[in-house]
Amino acid sequence: MRTLIALLCLLGLPALLLATHNRAGEIIVRGPADCSDVSTNTTVRATIITYTEIIQTEVDRDSLVINWGDSDVGETIRRTDRFPIGNGIQRNEYAASHRYAGAGTYFISFLDQNRVANVENIENGSSVNIPFSVYTIYKLTNQAPLGCNSSPELSQIPIESACIGSVWTHNPGAFDVDGDSLAFEFTVPQRAPREPIANYLLPNEVGGSTSTLTINESTGQITWNAPALPGEYNLAFMVKSFRNGLPFDTLIRDMQIFVQECNNDPPELELPTEEICVVAGELIEFDVIASAPLTDVEQLVILEASGQPFDTTDNPATFLPQDSTYQTDPYTRRFSWRPNCSQVSNQPYFVVFRAEDNFFDISPVGDQQGGLSTVQSVSIRVVPPPPEDLQLVADDDAIILSWEKPYACEEQADPILLGFDVYRRLGSNPFPIDTCITGLDGRGYTQITLDETLEMDGDRYVFVDMDAAPGRTYCYRVVATLSRRIGDSNFTFEDIESLTSDEVCLQLDRDLPLLTKVDVIETDASDGQIDVCWLLPDPEALDTLDNPGPYNYVLSRADGQGAAPGEFTTVATFTTEFFGQEVDTCFTDTDLNTSETAYTYRIELFVGDDDEATGEALPGSSVFLNGTPTDEANDLSWSALVPWTNIEYEVLRRGPGETEFTSVATVLDPSYRDEGLNNGEEYCYIISALGTYSVDNLPDSLVNRSQELCLIPVDNVPPCPPVLMVESPCDREVDCTVAENLFNNLSWTTPALECGDEDFAGYRIYFAAGVDAEPAQIVQLNDEDQLSYDDFPQNGITGCYRISAFDANGNESELSEPVCVTNCPIYELPNAFTPNGDGQNELFVPTSRCFVERVEFKIFNRWGQLVYETEDPALNWSGNNSGGDALASGTYYYMATVFEQRLDGIVPSAEPLSGYIELIRGE
Repeated sequence: MRTLIALLCLLGLPALLLATHNRAGEIIVRGPADCSDVSTNTTVRATIITYTEIIQTEVDRDSLVINWGDSDVGETIRRTDRFPIGNGIQRNEYAASHRYAGAGTYFISFLDQNRVANVENIENGSSVNIPFSVYTIYKLTNQAPLGCNSSPELSQIPIESACIGSVWTHNPGAFDVDGDSLAFEFTVPQRAPREPIANYLLPNEVGGSTSTLTINESTGQITWNAPALPGEYNLAFMVKSFRNGLPFDTLIRDMQIFVQECNNDPPELELPTEEICVVAGELIEFDVIASAPLTDVEQLVILEASGQPFDTTDNPATFLPQDSTYQTDPYTRRFSWRPNCSQVSNQPYFVVFRAEDNFFDISPVGDQQGGLSTVQSVSIRVVPPPPEDLQLVADDDAIILSWEKPYACEEQADPILLGFDVYRRLGSNPFPIDTCITGLDGRGYTQITLDETLEMDGDRYVFVDMDAAPGRTYCYRVVATLSRRIGDSNFTFEDIESLTSDEVCLQLDRDLPLLTKVDVIETDASDGQIDVCWLLPDPEALDTLDNPGPYNYVLSRADGQGAAPGEFTTVATFTTEFFGQEVDTCFTDTDLNTSETAYTYRIELFVGDDDEATGEALPGSSVFLNGTPTDEANDLSWSALVPWTNIEYEVLRRGPGETEFTSVATVLDPSYRDEGLNNGEEYCYIISALGTYSVDNLPDSLVNRSQELCLIPVDNVPPCPPVLMVESPCDREVDCTVAENLFNNLSWTTPALECGDEDFAGYRIYFAAGVDAEPAQIVQLNDEDQLSYDDFPQNGITGCYRISAFDANGNESELSEPVCVTNCPIYELPNAFTPNGDGQNELFVPTSRCFVERVEFKIFNRWGQLVYETEDPALNWSGNNSGGDALASGTYYYMATVFEQRLDGIVPSAEPLSGYIELIRGE
């Protein structure tokens, strides 16, 4: 109703209805300046931004009406700024503040007459009388749980030029001052609030879909590849903000693109990367180079940058030299930014770089200024630094962990330091730190602090681990957690994890022996051998005065990996009367099936007459290698359950005709694909694992080998599926009454074209009578060069086709995506026939009939009486009634329901068939 009233009011302004005006615009909203208490401060500030024609002075708006979304009455707000941007266009700002009754979601909008004329994709070019409207859905938050909120903002001007046949790019340079994540998608421009334009096409759909138009949902990068028709086009998209996975705001931008008939390629941008993760306090510096293509030797270029890093108050980014005029290419500017702890965030900052040439200034193409542009963005995520200088001290049955104070990001007001989380794991995981990965998810560590800790001891942060057992290697890392403050309150939201600290490891006093080797030295199904070695207990930890001998070292074994304690059996015992007496610490276990089985060992110490070992043994298994042969490659994977940490693996191979194993790769993960092999030849492998306890005074180079595994590569990889196209008789528009025309023409691409796969020998074609029917093979084509086939289905042309490719070894690809064919039923009837015995036109039959299963056909005389009916689609009516009596000449009326053969079955036609028949006997 409000829209109707607004339009009726505008109808009273006939002088404006033919004026052109609006080209682009959006509404941005800034939340309360002090949002710590929504009950006392609910005032927001909105800015309507429009881009209008300067020449249209009679419709230049010094004010606009904004609807704040909390009543039916709009408010007139004055223009607060305007300036020209070139090409006869000016940018206008209309800003005002508004106080809401309370928290909520508000639909903020405005409407203005008129859009510019001749926008190709709006109302078939009749855009001049279409109003211009945009909106922003804004969430005024209950700040305590959610934090302050402002809408997204856009840093790039929404007016761009393009040339036919050249790729066009645009990035709005969106950012959110609250650090919310953003998502982008196309939408339909509005003619009034909540009223999309009815006859709108995406720019690439004008004149038929001849190009692609995409928007990156994460970065907002828009790519049109490539404009095909000249003219002015409008494009609208949504910018949606999310906080902790919850949707917050939606901003609509309506922008305009000028497509010219011109021969020009956009400039080239050279960036070192598209994604950067930087630790707060570190400097980011890189060069950006703009140049015209080699074919455009006379063009100059402008290079500009925009984005939130340039708007930070205490440490803004720079882009030097500070010259945004046209320059001889290649033109280089240097981006620099040293973000601090105030800028750490879970969401990246986007910097948009834009290069523009001066093509239109030096070429006689229309009256445009400037030229084509290329836009690229770089995302910069600022992460908190790790806690530093971790130290461990053993104290009886506890481990004391401490780290440096002050932490690098604990002094700033926002985000504040909540505290530290301590993580622990058995054994080391010395992974390299990736500045794009914060926290410790998926690294095998367990958080052992219930809440963030800020406990201190003197001038260091400290944590005491009371849950540690002797003999085990404990490794620790610490992660700092920061959180954004809500205004000046003590409430926070959006926890931000730091990079993890370096790892430190420690072992409590060890009063038990410790395995160091489980090494397969012979691979055999019955005569396999494994070397097992261990370290003796620490005599101080054992306290041999309190634990006098004898000392029995018991080595036991279990089949497989991960065996339960009750599954071990003793394989050897070594006894000494005195602890310092020499004793074996290695044993070769024989008569094993190392070809097919891994083995797990444990070494235990029994003192005196004790029936229980001095501590819980730490078992360790042999490395067991598995493998799968495939086409010209072998896929290897292996596993080991050991008390130390295997930090890398060397892959050893003995190839055909070789007598020794040689190294082919060193990898960090327990898997490897050995490629470039010869099918049918044998390759044998051993994995050599390098491990460490990561503890001082313990060996740090533990080498253990797997069993030997031999594999023969074989071609068991099918080709990729072809892409199928089907052309039906309906597509060919042929006469369907001619049987020779009733075939479907199938054509397809090769696996070589689809995925570069040259290994294929032919094709199999499958057909299913319906969408849900199971496809069955109808033909096999043993010719890799045959790329088409004509199929004459037995029961009509409807159905779904799929195709596969196979190679010389019989490996068949997956089936292609189904391509379904439906009918184009035809049922045409004459309006007269002459059953007079002369042998011509004796029966009333269809003049054309295709793909019709049956009919419900009824004929009535002029008094409405039913005289004849049939279900035979051929009809064959002789002019007699249902009793066989001849009917008199005259006009008869028929009604029919035609049942058509369609892809989804036999269905009645959309509209019943009816008409008149002249029965002429010639009496």
